[in-house]
Amino acid sequence: MRSNFWAATLVALMLPAAAGSATSTGPAPGPSLALAIVDVASAAWSAGPAASVPSLALAAPLVAPVRYRPREYRARGSAMPTTSQIHAGFFDPSENFSTGFYGGFRVGPQVDPRLQLGLAVDWWHKGESQTVRIDQGPLPGGGSGERRRELSRSSADLIPILFFAQLSGDENLSIIPYGGAGIGYEVLSLSAEDFATRQTFDATYGGLGWQVWAGAAMPLSGRTRVTGEVFYNGSEVGRDVDDFEFSYREIVKMNGVGMRFGASWGF
Repeated sequence: MRSNFWAATLVALMLPAAAGSATSTGPAPGPSLALAIVDVASAAWSAGPAASVPSLALAAPLVAPVRYRPREYRARGSAMPTTSQIHAGFFDPSENFSTGFYGGFRVGPQVDPRLQLGLAVDWWHKGESQTVRIDQGPLPGGGSGERRRELSRSSADLIPILFFAQLSGDENLSIIPYGGAGIGYEVLSLSAEDFATRQTFDATYGGLGWQVWAGAAMPLSGRTRVTGEVFYNGSEVGRDVDDFEFSYREIVKMNGVGMRFGASWGF
């Protein structure tokens, strides 16, 4: 019983020195805390051995350390979160076609807060037609209208399917830069029809393709971001053609630059 009293008194005398060494700004709060522990020890002395141990146990939480928990990137219960992105924009092949619509999505695991691996599937479309005006006449509601004949129609569709890796800046930034690269297979489908001659053309090309891109993302809430990026697509797709006399291979180059905008989110 007396040993518990002297132990509590020793702790009370050491608290002011420990509090003074822990901080150099402002007065140490040790004396008031020490007096409280001495009161608890005195009560333990007068109450007997049975009350001495619980009294010291009640005093222990007064000097428990404070721990700060850092913000965690990964969601609770998910060892490797998945990030998805949808985007739309335009792509301008530099040799064979004019600018057309471009859209697609990317999805894959976030193996690190700054590194994502995954699969990207995009779609580029360009349609054109040739028409000629036949005549022009008034409309019932006012104004005038014209009649046109469609002479020909053509369309081109490119589908890149790429495995990619993307690096991002620190997630605590207000604007997060990122860049990525992908490689895979690209499919080009061409179709055309001449209404005057009744001739049609349909062909499918395929080959190795790759992309690189760089952009910036603006966080909204949680892991949702608005994205904008510039990209370059490089590919040469082809097909084998069997003619009556010989066989040859047709190659179409789909190299060009574009821009796409969208949103990404994690789950």
